[in-house]
Amino acid sequence: MAVRKSAGFTLIESIVAIVILGLALITLTSFLFPQIAQSAKPFYEVRASALANSLMTEILAKNFDENSDHNGGYYRCGEDDYLDADDAKITCTAEGSFGPDGSEPPELFNDVDDYIGCWYTTVQSQETCIGYSHGGSLTDIFGNDISNDYLGFVAIVDVVYDNDSRLGAADADLFKKITVTIVASQYGDFKFVAHRGNY
Repeated sequence: MAVRKSAGFTLIESIVAIVILGLALITLTSFLFPQIAQSAKPFYEVRASALANSLMTEILAKNFDENSDHNGGYYRCGEDDYLDADDAKITCTAEGSFGPDGSEPPELFNDVDDYIGCWYTTVQSQETCIGYSHGGSLTDIFGNDISNDYLGFVAIVDVVYDNDSRLGAADADLFKKITVTIVASQYGDFKFVAHRGNY
């Protein structure tokens, strides 16, 4: 009569297998799974870049200042106004007065500093805008809501005079620095900067 050998794992072999499996799962959860979550970051970077490019193009297409001629640039702020008999100088808007003119909607913005503020797409992203006095729902150049195209994104626009020390204090209002910061949910902030000259 042949002796039957029982097939299977011993208790020690089972414990060793469980420990090895536990170590493998810890490795997966600490290294591999976070990388899967970060795989969406390039998508958000591209979307942030597209939104910033669109917004920056719209802003740069506007006039330099509210006090400049909006119909072809016959006169500019900071220069002598030759239309006036006493050659009065048209001053540019003070930096502290930047922002939308009154309660005009974004589709009627006519100079670059009108865009200052925080522009959001969802109720959750609106919380990022707490503390900003200007802004609202993100729209395109025609005033159409584009929130569904950029869900969760926030665009923060800041405009300041960018003085070049080589030009002297008299030419302090020749350039405006426009900074568009796109907040892409948990994937970070992306900052884009452009300059608009007084021309």
